[in-house]
Amino acid sequence: MSIFQRFNRDDDGNVAVVFALALIPLFGAVGALVDYTRVSDVRAELASATDAGLLAVGSQPPMSDKEAYSTVNSWIETHVQPEYDGTWTLDSVVQEKGGRITATVSGEVQTTIAKVLGVQTIPISITSEVVSSMGKVEVALVLDNTGSMASNNKIGKLKDAANALVDTLADAVVDPSDLKIGLVPFSQTVNVGPEYKNADWLDIKGESDSAKSLFLGQEVNRIKLFEDLGETWGGCVETRADYEATDTLPVKGKPNTLYVPFFAPDEPGFKGEGDNGKGDLDYNNSYLDDKPIEDVKASLEALNLPKIDDILKLPDFRLLQGELTKYVGKPTLYTGTADTFSYDYGPNSGCEMAPILRLTKNPDEAKTAIGKMIANGNTDIPIGATWGWNVLSDSGPFGDGVAYGTQDWTKIMVLMTDGNNENHVGNEENKSYYAGPGYVWQERQGVPASNTNKSERTKARDKKLVEICTAMKAKGIIIYTVRLQSGSSEMLKNCATSPDYFHDVDSVSKLVAAFEDIGSSIEKLRLAR
Repeated sequence: MSIFQRFNRDDDGNVAVVFALALIPLFGAVGALVDYTRVSDVRAELASATDAGLLAVGSQPPMSDKEAYSTVNSWIETHVQPEYDGTWTLDSVVQEKGGRITATVSGEVQTTIAKVLGVQTIPISITSEVVSSMGKVEVALVLDNTGSMASNNKIGKLKDAANALVDTLADAVVDPSDLKIGLVPFSQTVNVGPEYKNADWLDIKGESDSAKSLFLGQEVNRIKLFEDLGETWGGCVETRADYEATDTLPVKGKPNTLYVPFFAPDEPGFKGEGDNGKGDLDYNNSYLDDKPIEDVKASLEALNLPKIDDILKLPDFRLLQGELTKYVGKPTLYTGTADTFSYDYGPNSGCEMAPILRLTKNPDEAKTAIGKMIANGNTDIPIGATWGWNVLSDSGPFGDGVAYGTQDWTKIMVLMTDGNNENHVGNEENKSYYAGPGYVWQERQGVPASNTNKSERTKARDKKLVEICTAMKAKGIIIYTVRLQSGSSEMLKNCATSPDYFHDVDSVSKLVAAFEDIGSSIEKLRLAR
């Protein structure tokens, strides 16, 4: 055998040995990769099952720590595949204030190929956490405070329901600054608060078309008119005729964009006559003695008003209501209470509701405002919705809301009512009560001035509400609606974000549960890590 043959034979053997030795780390690496893949699969299934279990805990009514542990453990046992050779234990489930729920899982997986390297098991550990949270939200509670809410303790139950919702939302956020709540009690108008009597967004000078129409085309400072009577403006406002379905910023140079201070004029007749049955016509709010109509016309002629000839052709009741001299000098007002809706007589008649609360980060402040609500007056749902929008808006009049579309923020309106849009049709010449949209003859209620059909008036205001809601939804605002026993289901369904966001409550006793359902819907869960 030549040296070359011996070398070749020996070389083959050496290569085989070297190759065999080289296979050991290679085999170990492949084994480690296989086992690592198995462990990753187990870990992924455990994490998914743990997450799902935590979500199940968070989506249920409050439960004990023991119940929470059992719920999560059941998810793990049911959803982790049994073919994996290993053991794992749910170590703990911790529920913290603020909606944070944390679970830890530990265990080990038996190796397969890696055992040849002396590695028998690979440990695993998982920490999963969810936060019961609706993210960051601004919520406007727009709540019916009309006279019908006084029956069967509806207003009391509404307070309980609204407070429960506030508590639910407050408990759901980790950071208190992530929740802002506003309140809009409404009846036939809303009360923004008398502290705004000098606000730039008020038509203090009476320059808008709707303000002038009440006083025979004259520009009247209504705040001063209250003072002339020795009274204080109660804080209520009228609707903006041309801007009711918008959150257009009120601008001083554009009077029709401003809000007109609510001023219920003295209606014809002597003090106290009217709806108490003493007068021939049921005027609801006669709180001053009127001059004879001839004297009123003479006073108006002496003023040299523009278009005086047209003014004098107006019906006598319009002249008696619109002439201003009777308000001057702090005359004695009749201070009784009108029978039909328990209105107080006077320029604030119909403005007996609690004031609006602007967005606040203090839940206790919201609950205090809710506690001040009282039931009184007719129903005009659109003005409530408009001011719910104003509370949420980033423009005027308050401008407290974040900009539309701000990341992580959601704007929500919860609208509740127990009845239809309604304005009394009386036998007097106004054919309506003075309300947020004025008298019917001012043609701001969606019907002609001569309309005396209650159903048609209701349909017109229903249509306006849906128009407002549609505009709000176009801005990304989520709307929940609640109907308590009566009112238009169709209108409220159309107002809501979807039919699922409409709650039809057939009993006062179920009102709290309806608001709790809304709270659960608002409260959304998101995985924190």
